[in-house]
Amino acid sequence: MSGLYEVNQIAAASLGADPVTTETIATAFGLLHVLQVYTSAMMTIAVWDWLACLKVEWDVIWNSRWTPIKCLYLWTRYYGLIVFALNLWLFNANFTAGQCKSLHYIIAATCMWVTLGSEAILAMRTHAFLGRQLWTAILLSAMLVGETAFLLYVSIAGVHQIVLPIVTRGPCTASDAPGKHIVSGFWLAPVAFDLFCTFLTLWKVTRMHARGSPLVKIFVSEGLFYFILVASVNVLNAIFMFQQNASIQNINSFLALILSQVLCCRLVLNLRLRGRAGGIHSTEGALASANTKGTMPVFAHPGGTRGPVDTGFETVNIPLEHFNRPDDESYDHGVKVHVSVERDVEGGK
Repeated sequence: MSGLYEVNQIAAASLGADPVTTETIATAFGLLHVLQVYTSAMMTIAVWDWLACLKVEWDVIWNSRWTPIKCLYLWTRYYGLIVFALNLWLFNANFTAGQCKSLHYIIAATCMWVTLGSEAILAMRTHAFLGRQLWTAILLSAMLVGETAFLLYVSIAGVHQIVLPIVTRGPCTASDAPGKHIVSGFWLAPVAFDLFCTFLTLWKVTRMHARGSPLVKIFVSEGLFYFILVASVNVLNAIFMFQQNASIQNINSFLALILSQVLCCRLVLNLRLRGRAGGIHSTEGALASANTKGTMPVFAHPGGTRGPVDTGFETVNIPLEHFNRPDDESYDHGVKVHVSVERDVEGGK
């Protein structure tokens, strides 16, 4: 890095500015280089995760029937990769100030839909875990609409073009306008939504009789892991927006975007894999032999089919004689989780 510092100093000195301005330009060059390397490394992680999960994705996503969660997964995964590549081009190519004046709006305006895709998956996951009740659908949908409106406002009115001193061409980046901190809300809004979904999940767990179910453990453990990591990075991004140097304010933006995309896609894949491995069973009663084909009760089937459904996979049977349904819609000996949001059961297999 010392050699890079010298190169930046020489490049800044070649512009013929005064010593103070020269040092400012050299610092800006160094921060831009860090941003370019950082975002390129994050893009590499996104592509690596996609390739590493491609076989599993083919098995549990592409070979399943079309459902809202499948559409959201494909949107978050593939639209996200396209947007990350587009922003990587903006951060590394050379643009005039006039060109960047029009292009810098693309950064937030395109990235917000990746964030909303991840949030929608989390909302459907939470809605399913709480038993698909009407009030959760209305509440979470209203919160998503509100978050979308706020992110649109930030993308249109909040972002500000970062202009490099003296140089006429350079990368196109954006951040908060001087003296304002609107863009910090771009990162804090998802934290608030994720926190609410996590609270609803934990609240539901406290009311369950079958907290030790493998399916419940997956929902809770992976959901908490997702929340802690993504919320931490988003809060870090919001804090960085208060930095006086505009070139460093958005340095962690790709980390937050790609981390939420990768982890959210993993949430869907992991739960579907668990379902195919026979991760759904009751907490009481004798389990059948693992060499028999498993059945799925009506509340777990995506199409609402009456009676048990043959999953077509080598797994355990669910003893339905212990399945009760009190008036409060909780289950004494089972877990009321609509896993159809996370996986599909192909009829007739």
